[in-house]
Amino acid sequence: MSKNKKVTMSDIAAAAGVSQSTVSLVLNGSNSVKIAEVTKQRVFAAAKELGYTNPKVFHALGRPKKIALVINGLSNLDPFIEAINGAHEEAWKKDFVLVTFNYGHDEELAKKIEAEINNGEYSGVIYASSMTRALEKQQVSSRLPTVLLNCFNHANKDIPSILPADMIGAYRAVQYLIEQGYEHIAHITGESWMLATQYRLEGYRQALIDADIVPSQAYVHEGNWSLKEAYLKTHEMLSLPKPPQAIFCSSDYMAMGCYQAIFERGLNVPKDIAVVGYDDQPIAKESFPALTTVELPYAEMGKQSVDTLCALIDRQPILSLRRKVEGMLIVRDSVKA
Repeated sequence: MSKNKKVTMSDIAAAAGVSQSTVSLVLNGSNSVKIAEVTKQRVFAAAKELGYTNPKVFHALGRPKKIALVINGLSNLDPFIEAINGAHEEAWKKDFVLVTFNYGHDEELAKKIEAEINNGEYSGVIYASSMTRALEKQQVSSRLPTVLLNCFNHANKDIPSILPADMIGAYRAVQYLIEQGYEHIAHITGESWMLATQYRLEGYRQALIDADIVPSQAYVHEGNWSLKEAYLKTHEMLSLPKPPQAIFCSSDYMAMGCYQAIFERGLNVPKDIAVVGYDDQPIAKESFPALTTVELPYAEMGKQSVDTLCALIDRQPILSLRRKVEGMLIVRDSVKA
């Protein structure tokens, strides 16, 4: 294989005659699945034969250096999985294997994970939250280089954090609606205590104010991230003496409830009323009409968390301790241009 070509897990799997998942488990040093020692040695031999011999990756025992990603809870359908996937890909590009630990709010398990991370085989740790939030305390060991992903720590501001630029995303969504000629723009929010809700509401209001449009409380309704609540709140707003011309929803999922209420009224999207969502989930592209939305840049956030951690490991300067990653406005068919 050419020295200029990046060696991948697929290359190693093909050379060793095993599955890609087996390669991942072996290079992770995972003990969750029992793998024959002869198979492990075949994987290590194939990796070295293909030129994957970076000393940063292999210990004296032939095991890779690792980065830990610790998360406090995640479901299979959680869009935050994209951040973890992005982190895994970037770590592999940088000759690290990223190992994910999910302690699901179990503090005893969290302590065991911390002990595992501090056993000398990890170069750094990414502490992640599927929900944007402030940490009440430092929940991971500070003995290793540490980056916070989708969370931040008021108590220790020296720990770099990677966050979504939710306020800017919401601002762009509403600004786009204003540019298309809409003035009476409503907003269906998530749960009011959540930072994502607060930032998106702030972006919505600021875009209106900058366009000399006075925000109306009659057009702001809490939808609790629920399709049903969004459906009910849309019906309420459509019954107002002056119903909105457009509705900005804090999630694509809520936008689907919005669609349903609009169609039940015999109205058309976008001919009679425009709808914009947030997150750019698969349902946004597959809905009819296809939903204009704002990308939630989880994959890029995951990659940047690894980049930042690698800079800390290499003792390089960090340009920003709190980096906010912007998502693109994706224009589709739910807004009349």
